[in-house]
Amino acid sequence: MNISSRYTIINKTIEKWEDCLRIAVTGGTGFIGSHVIELLLSQECELRCLVLPGEDRLWLKDLPVSFFEGDITDRKSLKPFLKGCDAIVNIAGLTRAKTEEEFFNVNKEGPVNLVEAALSLEDGPRHIVCMSTQAVMGPCADCCCSDEDDPFNPLTPYARSKAAMETALLSYERRGLMHCSFIRAPGVYGPRDRDFFKYFKLVNMGLRVVTGDTHVTSLVYVKSLAAAIVSCILNPQAFGQAFFVADAKPYDWDEFAEMIEKALGKKTIRIHVPNTVVGIISICSETIKPFLRRPPLIDRNKIIEMRQHRWIVSTVKAQRLIGFSPLVDTAQAIAETGRWYRVQGWIHADSSPELKKLEA
Repeated sequence: MNISSRYTIINKTIEKWEDCLRIAVTGGTGFIGSHVIELLLSQECELRCLVLPGEDRLWLKDLPVSFFEGDITDRKSLKPFLKGCDAIVNIAGLTRAKTEEEFFNVNKEGPVNLVEAALSLEDGPRHIVCMSTQAVMGPCADCCCSDEDDPFNPLTPYARSKAAMETALLSYERRGLMHCSFIRAPGVYGPRDRDFFKYFKLVNMGLRVVTGDTHVTSLVYVKSLAAAIVSCILNPQAFGQAFFVADAKPYDWDEFAEMIEKALGKKTIRIHVPNTVVGIISICSETIKPFLRRPPLIDRNKIIEMRQHRWIVSTVKAQRLIGFSPLVDTAQAIAETGRWYRVQGWIHADSSPELKKLEA
């Protein structure tokens, strides 16, 4: 029996499914995963969340979620988590690691373990939606944007691990064993994020830091990303497919910082950091990396990506097959993010008109 015949869906959007679905989510306690969990709960799904022993569950506090302790790198721990589920949403992964082997162990072998554990169960899920990255395609040429049919061109260990994950899982799709869908996200910002938050903090301090030459990049608001992930679940149009998702327009960092300034009601001093200084920072970061508890945000691989001039994607395929569109424009999304940081006490600033409107 073709595995797609197991599923009945009302439509290709995220409005409502015919039946209450049981979804297994990895990475659900994190920045992106917690937004996906909230959206799935609004669709009246029954949710299971895989957590490491002792993992912080702050963003899921008091939500009707069943927690299962386990690790995607430990296949034996996954069967109880997956048993009886309709689909898997795999958001767990590493964006920072000290070695390429560590990236591959989690980002490539982890999803393979999920698929193998599911296939070993008679009532296991037969569809997995996996977080991938824009970086599997590498930067795009001048005056162009990347689309899903371009060949892989990963520049860093992280990107290579995600490209290897897609290749490995598609082998199950080709053999008719498991449906696989991939969301290739660019940089993700929004409430609960701690990476872009560092830039919000700099702007709040009155500093606009711009590195190297002009760089134009696609970005995506976390709530738009969550909607794209959910729209793939058990959607035949998404089987065997990869999708770029992004805000409506790409921006350079000056434009992005200007929107943050407006959202926070701040005036900044523009500080240009030349490429030579960026290189020195990279060398220092690599030197101390082995001694840090957590890998740094900026290392030589991140510098390689930062030195590329265009990271722009086309969302035409996602619009056509899964009905993707950004939920809000970037300026509004940044204002919502700034308001969240302020309400949570992560930053302190006088309310701008945009923040006051959102608070009303």
